[in-house]
Amino acid sequence: MPDTFALFRRSLGDYLLRTGQIGTAEAAARSSPDGLAEAWGWHGSWMEHLAATAAEDWIAEDAGGRIVGWAQSVERDGLFELTFFFVDPELRTHGIGRGLLERAFPLGRGESRAISATLDPAAVSLYLRSGVHYAATTIDVLGEPRVSDVATDLAIRRVEPGTEDDAEEAIVALEREILGHGRRADTRFLLADRPAWLASRGGAVVGMAFGTSASDSSGPIAALDPGDVPALMATVENDAAARGVKEVGFTIPMVNRAALDHALGRHLPIDTFYTFVLSSDDRMRLDRWVQTQPSFII
Repeated sequence: MPDTFALFRRSLGDYLLRTGQIGTAEAAARSSPDGLAEAWGWHGSWMEHLAATAAEDWIAEDAGGRIVGWAQSVERDGLFELTFFFVDPELRTHGIGRGLLERAFPLGRGESRAISATLDPAAVSLYLRSGVHYAATTIDVLGEPRVSDVATDLAIRRVEPGTEDDAEEAIVALEREILGHGRRADTRFLLADRPAWLASRGGAVVGMAFGTSASDSSGPIAALDPGDVPALMATVENDAAARGVKEVGFTIPMVNRAALDHALGRHLPIDTFYTFVLSSDDRMRLDRWVQTQPSFII
């Protein structure tokens, strides 16, 4: 895992450098021992969780045994999703990516298929031949959390992990209604990783939100009615402000107008990092969904 993580950081750093989002010095710092250790502190628990629950996990090695490519996928309630796909920047045109994708994300597998993808043209070209098509573009908005009050008739209550068995079921039911699949394994991980809330109306659960973790990552946030999403985003931001979190962020599909209007109304800056949601299923209602951070899964 240390070698695959280093490849992930080096390849992503190269993409950010090529697209002008970071400079040469920052790209080098990302792959330095200190940079890798810092990044592992943010993402290590996620990497271990996804490795432990992976459906496919493949690496490519050169003749000397050095890892030069990595692809991983998970299977959740009929969804087959590519989580990681990275090739050594110096070997991008050697067919390694195609070979990895054929093994980690084989055609015909899964009732539905999905990828949260960077905008790298070569990778997107491969993805679009693997049974998925464009669903949405996501943007990150982030800034210092500030307390706000969003008028709502929702009853929003904090979920206490380990004491409410029905919370997991309620969240999975919401995911199935909105996305077409539930993410039970990931919900269990998230409930132990970050604060969570359930929102009810008339006694029925109609929304949920996961707040900022120790690594300042948030989400997912979802509601059956898109108009309820801002109140849940405000709940996350208010909690972050109360806990002294320095920065709060949301990864928002741009079809989610209610979430975007709320974030822009809060003057949260838009980051330069964009991603595509690619899917085989047009039933996903991303207009009422805020993605999980980090963007390893939808």
